[in-house]
Amino acid sequence: MATPLLAPNKDNYLVSANGRLGNPPQSAITEVSRILDHAMQQGPANGLVIHMHGGLVSRDSALNDITARLTPRYQEAGAYPLFFVWESGFKEALLNNKSDILNDPAFRELVKKVSEWVVAKISPVGGVNFKGAGGVPITDVDRFRQEYDRWFDNLRQAPPVEDSDIAGDAQATTRSNAGIPDLDDLASDIERQLDDDPEFKRVLGRAFNAANPPGVVVTTKGAGTTERATVLLISPDALDEMFPATGPASTDARVKTRGVFTWLNVARYAAGIVIAVLKRFRSHRDHGVYCTIVEEVLQSAYGDLIGATVWNAMKKDTLDSFADGTDTCGRLVVQKIREMEKAGKQFKKITLVGHSTGAIYICNFLDAARAAGLETPIQVVFLAPAVTCQRFARAINDHEGTYLRDFRMFAMRDAREQQDAMLKPLYTRSLLYFVSGLLEGNDVDGKWTSEEDMPLVGMERFFTQAAFSNDAQVQKVWQFFNAKANRLVWSRAADAGVGLNSDSQHHGDFDNDESTLISLMNIIRG
Repeated sequence: MATPLLAPNKDNYLVSANGRLGNPPQSAITEVSRILDHAMQQGPANGLVIHMHGGLVSRDSALNDITARLTPRYQEAGAYPLFFVWESGFKEALLNNKSDILNDPAFRELVKKVSEWVVAKISPVGGVNFKGAGGVPITDVDRFRQEYDRWFDNLRQAPPVEDSDIAGDAQATTRSNAGIPDLDDLASDIERQLDDDPEFKRVLGRAFNAANPPGVVVTTKGAGTTERATVLLISPDALDEMFPATGPASTDARVKTRGVFTWLNVARYAAGIVIAVLKRFRSHRDHGVYCTIVEEVLQSAYGDLIGATVWNAMKKDTLDSFADGTDTCGRLVVQKIREMEKAGKQFKKITLVGHSTGAIYICNFLDAARAAGLETPIQVVFLAPAVTCQRFARAINDHEGTYLRDFRMFAMRDAREQQDAMLKPLYTRSLLYFVSGLLEGNDVDGKWTSEEDMPLVGMERFFTQAAFSNDAQVQKVWQFFNAKANRLVWSRAADAGVGLNSDSQHHGDFDNDESTLISLMNIIRG
């Protein structure tokens, strides 16, 4: 029987929202000085550990699981633990609509149609060709669609377009056959074959009807149905592309008066997604057949629901924690530590531990430490970091010779990353793959623009594939990793040495996998 966890101790955590302290449930501003003074009085032999958890961790979980569970482990290592608890419902905001998307008939039909044409273009035989039960090749399109429905209904172990299911040597053939067709030619080909797919036509026809205001008389002959979709999740931009509007939007930007329905517009829209997938295959920027198709469909048709806004808000919280003000959590901690230094009170060292988005928090902490002139030695530990190579390259430029001299990262080998299904059957790879493929991007002229396959520090693939050999930021990070021995631990690592082992199999494992925790304790003691 597992030993029950102790309740979290208020001497070991600060709770913030939007980076700020204040009224409950946030910690009081006065808690910063009280906790750090108490920490100094304890005289920890191995200094202060500041732990930043990931952004998809609820407040209750951060307090009652992570803080309560890890506090005695850090104390055992001779350090005083302080946890930054900073979540405000991000997990629910990011994931709560994914089941709705999965059950949206339009999403399913778009994924099936795009998959059908992607497989036809990358298959050596130029048509649907995948493995069914027992490895038996299947070339029948109707069967292909049926197998997809089985996958979406959790009746199939793997999607019918996973790399291992494509007949032939997937890695050798898919890329060499992934030619980029002409958009108009492909759209015409898709349109000509839509009569063979009545379910696609019925579902998209219902979406067209639902995208018109109730009571508006529209020409629906092309749609083939007078039914309206009961749920309309497709983004306004995607609807406008498939079903051009002739009138202004109602209170719902998705619902507008639309003109005569034509299947060519729908086919052209699907063709654009097919080409986007093929381009990623040609450039080795894909995330496997199925996940790349899902990413492109989500990005194109469901952009406002995939969570990029929430992800950016999450990152902003880690930055706001160091903003000017009398109530910002991270800034007050850094200021208090600096005041203690000036008073002749200094911890032996500070160990910063950042899991997932917590690594972004650490980068911002280091900037604040430099601005404050912090003198206490700092060592950094990343656990499956969700920080971009772009952001960490900046941190390396600013802190490599000071706060980043002692650094270690624990992350999964790409094979494990691929097997860590984040939200099966919607998405079959890890959270980091999802972030890289859908949530990350850049600010371009004041407008946020997504970047598919954004290089992340915690993903091995970006440091092993030739496609990124000329990416200056990726190479900057890779050179940093190799500038000093033992900066990298790829799970699974066993009997690799003190502080160098990990057996984490999932993104969320790194703060509870025993071998990783033993390594972390040894780093703190070292």
